[in-house]
Amino acid sequence: MSRYKYLSTLVLCGALSAVVFSATPKEKGLHTLGGGEYTAKVKAIVCSGCGPFIEKTMKGFPGIESAVTNSEKLTVQFKVKKGVTIKLADLQKSLQESSNKMGMGADYSLSDIRSVKK
Repeated sequence: MSRYKYLSTLVLCGALSAVVFSATPKEKGLHTLGGGEYTAKVKAIVCSGCGPFIEKTMKGFPGIESAVTNSEKLTVQFKVKKGVTIKLADLQKSLQESSNKMGMGADYSLSDIRSVKK
């Protein structure tokens, strides 16, 4: 292998490794959530009824063990059951349906999802 091909391959592998190993749950490419605790931003909480409605929706979603909202910070902290994987698109759909029922500009879409490390 020529020196040029060797260096090109090395640079390409390094770049790909950086992309693969730097991904975190907050990245746009996230499609599933495994067992563990997470925190996320909620797009729009518009009244005092939104927090409990988000919690009820999430606790009723298969695989979610608990959910607690902070209406002032527009966040929700939730726990996915150990050994379970949930599809983020399905959770987002469920939350969107709930916010549509609430109306008044509520939008329970989650963003900036991060794993809570203990």
